[in-house]
Amino acid sequence: MRLTRFTDVALRVLMRLAVAEGTEAPTTREVAAAMRVPYTHAAKVVARLQHLGLLDARRGRGGGLTLTSAGRDASIGSLVRE
Repeated sequence: MRLTRFTDVALRVLMRLAVAEGTEAPTTREVAAAMRVPYTHAAKVVARLQHLGLLDARRGRGGGLTLTSAGRDASIGSLVRE
């Protein structure tokens, strides 16, 4: 199975957020830098995942990305199909 770059980045963002549970919520810029992908591409992925209800993105001081309960319970197959 071949994944698109968008799907690959989306899965990697979700995995990174799952590992970051309990620590300070990373920002989109931090996630993009850690994964070595362009910020604009990561921002589009985060916006789509937020629209699907898989993560919560807060702006400003104390903001960042966190997984929702739907994001924790989602299966890989359903994520790839979306």
